[in-house]
Amino acid sequence: MLHLRRKESVQLTARFAAFFTLVLLALVPIWDGAFGNGFWQSQTVIMRFLVMGIAIAVLINRAVSSRWRRRAPYLPMLFLVIAATLLCGFSGLDPDASPKMLTAHSFLLLGIVVLVAIMPLTLVEAGIMVSPILVLLVFGAQGPVASGYVPVEMILSVLLPLAVMAASVQLYRTIVAAQEIAIDPLTGVYTRAFGMEMLRLNFETAYRKRSPLTVAFVDLDDFKKINDQFGHDYGDRILEEAGRNLAQRFRRADLVIRWGGEEFLVILPDLTLDRANDVMHRVMSPGLAALANGMTQQASYGLAERIEDAISQPHNLIDLADQRMYDAKKRHDREQIVADGLSGRKVAKPVSVKSSVRADGKIVNQTLN
Repeated sequence: MLHLRRKESVQLTARFAAFFTLVLLALVPIWDGAFGNGFWQSQTVIMRFLVMGIAIAVLINRAVSSRWRRRAPYLPMLFLVIAATLLCGFSGLDPDASPKMLTAHSFLLLGIVVLVAIMPLTLVEAGIMVSPILVLLVFGAQGPVASGYVPVEMILSVLLPLAVMAASVQLYRTIVAAQEIAIDPLTGVYTRAFGMEMLRLNFETAYRKRSPLTVAFVDLDDFKKINDQFGHDYGDRILEEAGRNLAQRFRRADLVIRWGGEEFLVILPDLTLDRANDVMHRVMSPGLAALANGMTQQASYGLAERIEDAISQPHNLIDLADQRMYDAKKRHDREQIVADGLSGRKVAKPVSVKSSVRADGKIVNQTLN
């Protein structure tokens, strides 16, 4: 989830930088006089068109393939940085370039550096982003590249470390914000808003792979009586322990979500109904929290699976699992619910033993009911 949020933020900033590049390079010829004096065939103007082409590719999301955007979302912005750096270098070496052209290109480079600062990047990624500009400052700039009265080299030498640190701060803030959005502070499991988004992602993945996806709707038994008898602070402790136990007992790929009050939702990828029912029974059997009377907090659950239940929308999985959980609470015979393909906490039943005995008194067959 954090990767998705960060990728969206980085790519959005890159597209804004591309738009800024296009507008600037389209308007500055009016100001710096590039339209006249036979300047159209110079290397600086050719580089301007190349940079504008890269900016258009970034803006329409075609600068790199979707596969590489998933692996390295900062690549489109890196291409813009390299292009702007080369433009500054070429114009600095072009004897036909006017001081106004150099100033315009310097302003473009400064603007892109400022935009890099608002991207959530790791230190390594931020270092990669500013490395082309460092190369320009150390080796490439042989002409009088300046911005106003202050040399652009001096401005960039201050802005580059600030951009690197600012990008890292943005990444930290993104992580903190994602955690606040995703984690329920009481139970430590995922929040409902985050859970719905992850359910949609898992549902799309399962549909694409044609794999099963089961959802379990869990409701703590008689929790209202616990709150009424012992108070809400005691109830909060039960919820906290129940959430912690649920999170610890499932696989890393499973997602435990606090749906509301004493209700939890569990996303079980790649599990059929039968396998999910076995998993849920194993998780629920020990109880979810210790009660003051020496007993353990039990829960009822209902299951729904994408393929076996012919579900086409994620929210329908939740509705069906919720209904089956509600049916399980109403039924006293939980074993019958499991036999019917629904779900519920199994309760102990008297065991009857049917045996067949040979003439010599030895048991040859035994059936447990």
